[in-house]
Amino acid sequence: MDFKAQQERFDEIKWFDSIVAGYDTCGSYEFCGICNKEEDYPCARAAYRLRRGTRVAIIRFKIGKEN
Repeated sequence: MDFKAQQERFDEIKWFDSIVAGYDTCGSYEFCGICNKEEDYPCARAAYRLRRGTRVAIIRFKIGKEN
């Protein structure tokens, strides 16, 4: 799987879709629900996980006083 080439293609598609829509379409695709933007090639990896039926949990901790 060539994630780099696939990510470049996703970036082109997102750019074109954003121009047409008039707003940033990042986050509006089917695979965006399982995207981890901290990864290299996030769109390509999320699309791959979607095809395989794999979900990734992203846990963020809040530091500070609890309410």
